[in-house]
Amino acid sequence: MGNFFLSKKQNVSELSTFYSFLIGFVIALVIGTIILIIQEKNPLETFSLMFRLSLGSVNSFTSSLNKAVPLILAGLGISIINSVKFWNIGAEGQIFFGAIAVNYIYINTQVTNSTMLIFVLLISGFVGGAICILIPAITKVFFGVNEIITTLLTNYIAIGITIYLINGPWKDPGSLNFPAAEYIGEEVYLPTIFGKLSFGFIVCITFTVIAFYLKNKSIFGYELRIAGGSELTAIYAGINAKQKAFIAMLIGGGFAGLAGGIELLGQTHRLSTGISQGFGYTAIIVAAITGMRPIGIFLVGCLFGALSIGGSVIQTVGVSTYIADIIQASTLMGALISQFFFNYEIKRKENA
Repeated sequence: MGNFFLSKKQNVSELSTFYSFLIGFVIALVIGTIILIIQEKNPLETFSLMFRLSLGSVNSFTSSLNKAVPLILAGLGISIINSVKFWNIGAEGQIFFGAIAVNYIYINTQVTNSTMLIFVLLISGFVGGAICILIPAITKVFFGVNEIITTLLTNYIAIGITIYLINGPWKDPGSLNFPAAEYIGEEVYLPTIFGKLSFGFIVCITFTVIAFYLKNKSIFGYELRIAGGSELTAIYAGINAKQKAFIAMLIGGGFAGLAGGIELLGQTHRLSTGISQGFGYTAIIVAAITGMRPIGIFLVGCLFGALSIGGSVIQTVGVSTYIADIIQASTLMGALISQFFFNYEIKRKENA
């Protein structure tokens, strides 16, 4: 093996993400089939039921799309931050912080117009996520502290603050000791279209387009790539690399915070520890297997939304919901491994 080395391919097909996900999904189906057979369940019947209950009707299809929203928005935020070669492991905490900010503004606002209030609350969710990543951004950009560690730690802080609030000052007195804040008023529920499709999905599409433009079409995105590639090159190009990196981290955190705000306004309608179901962590892998491409994140996020909804209803045939978790995890792992082989190749060392 001393005569060979691993080399990153210069040109990778745009379809590699799709192929990677497809390979991962096939691997997951094989693993799921084996487990179902061991449990003496009919794999074809189970997978067919998952498909029908996640995509087989307008209501189930829209529920799948709603489920995908926080995963997509958090993934887009991670993608933007990765433009400067930083990793955001704190999207989960930023989702919580976005929801906290929305609930705080809702309780204390003087705005009475419901449309304007919804707009203000969505902005507050974005700001909440940006605030959550503020300290990691400062310590990374100006002091060189590892952002993986600091963003990860903010997850614990955000969840801890949430637990304190829903068990203390924001606890719903009518919740029968269940730790949760009071429900928000129906006047600020996000409107729905096409049955159960939340307006949050429209916001998600809009921010996918924004992320795509920022990363691939804007001067700002070009400057981010230069800043992430080489600080020396950025200096020669007259680009303030630290400033661009700092702004990118705030924007990325804001995307995840917006996800938390949309979950509160459109799905849970109150703050609790269930505001995120690991969306921030799953989004890291989704962003990675899509090569940090906004369109890829959107499409894969939608597929995982469907898989999540399908997994939550297969209990009706006596199958554990953990089967869906295994399928999701296997799909991600298979896709990551496949993506590695699409992106790298083994070459022989040339003799000097």
